[in-house]
Amino acid sequence: MDSSREYLDDLEGTQVTFDSVAEPPFNFPAQKWMILEKLGEDSNCLTKEDIAADLGPSDTSGKFLCRPATEEDDNRRAFLRIYQQVPIAGTEAKKAAIRARQAVDTPPDHPELRAFRTFMRLDCDVVPRLLGYQQRRQDHDEGVPGGYITYILWEKVAGESLNLTEFWRLPFADRKAIRDKFREVYTLTESRRFLLCGYMPCMAGESKIIYDKSSGQMHICGFKLASEFDEPQQWDDINYFLYGLIQPSDSPFYWEGTPPETADWIQDVNGWTW
Repeated sequence: MDSSREYLDDLEGTQVTFDSVAEPPFNFPAQKWMILEKLGEDSNCLTKEDIAADLGPSDTSGKFLCRPATEEDDNRRAFLRIYQQVPIAGTEAKKAAIRARQAVDTPPDHPELRAFRTFMRLDCDVVPRLLGYQQRRQDHDEGVPGGYITYILWEKVAGESLNLTEFWRLPFADRKAIRDKFREVYTLTESRRFLLCGYMPCMAGESKIIYDKSSGQMHICGFKLASEFDEPQQWDDINYFLYGLIQPSDSPFYWEGTPPETADWIQDVNGWTW
């Protein structure tokens, strides 16, 4: 398996067209978005042996920043994920007819799309809103003719990923306010709370908390490898630790600018530093 190669290059300035969707509660208009910037790509180029071992299909996924294609002065921004089947390693230069035989009949059921659809169906408003999705087959001149391409579009919410160095430099009262907001996002409002939706980021961490300092609003993000739970989860303070908002007292992280002799960190009886 080769994860170093990138396939989704030179897409800046191109447009992605989404057909309308009318599958209540998923009602999206036909729309076009322009790709502004490539933010990253993770490829999974498999060998014939990998495919024989049912590790396939060979594919790649990229994340992009977009804006509406119809209005240049439209300040709305969104993130676009492209999942695309790619040729098996060593077959990239083969004839199109040979590569076309690799096309899978059914595209993978990506957990990211399942999660976003679930959040929207449950009216969960503490995650970025799904704006649209599209599936199509690759053309004759693309990598795997007849292979799948899946597009997922979601809103770019206000704020940035929480910076733990900045967080641990804050006075205790400000840190507590952020923790309180985090718990509110996870648990408040019975019909919309995050814990009842059945999906979590696969790898929790501060990058999955989007915090807008000016408004105090917070969202949870990062569902590319969403973990699905059969039953709703219950709140536990361990969630603070998983996202870096508390530390084990016996092995704290000394963030730059917060030496232990000056930091107003408070240790509780359960072994956590707040």
